[in-house]
Amino acid sequence: MEKTLYGILKTTGICPIMVEPEVEAAVPAARALVEGGLPVCEILMRNENSLKYLENIAKDVPELIVGAGSVMNVEQAKKVIDLGAKFIVMPGFNADVVEHCLKHDISVLPGCVTATELMMAVNYGIHVVKFYPVYQMGGTETFAQFNNGPFGMIEWVATGGLDGKNFLPLLEWRNTLACGGDWMFAEHNAINDKNYEQIVKNTRRTINDVLDLRAALKNK
Repeated sequence: MEKTLYGILKTTGICPIMVEPEVEAAVPAARALVEGGLPVCEILMRNENSLKYLENIAKDVPELIVGAGSVMNVEQAKKVIDLGAKFIVMPGFNADVVEHCLKHDISVLPGCVTATELMMAVNYGIHVVKFYPVYQMGGTETFAQFNNGPFGMIEWVATGGLDGKNFLPLLEWRNTLACGGDWMFAEHNAINDKNYEQIVKNTRRTINDVLDLRAALKNK
């Protein structure tokens, strides 16, 4: 993973995910993330509008590292990279997509929830993977089995049904790099109401919650 992206995720513990806002809301919502202290965002590839969100953010908010999520194949990967995606996230492991990203120096997070998938990731030199859906697949208990076993080098970006509260226990595990979700946009109906100041507030509160958790863990 590229060092700046890794550093942001490591420092904040959070990877915002933009799902399906109105097209005109994507850029100001991305700017609100940056103002709130999170200059990174994964855009889920749901439809043609998703490509427009990605393209507009990459062009108009260059200070934010924008990536594409739910990428399923090489053709889709090529398209989003051309539009400005700096990282690719997959729900599972697709070797063709991984090879394309590595060849073009694009950070890639394959979805890995089994030992076989983790072995494939390690074989490609990938040590940061997506784990989805995190609670349904065992959460930190599963992380512990892998990290305390043959995969001590793996770090997790956990996603799947996370909100502004239930992501915090996942960060208590030492190898959880970050948690991904859309709560900074969704809470208080912020993005639907185009209330970008609320997105800033949601983002700052989330960062503060992570800092409070880390302080509490240090004091244990």
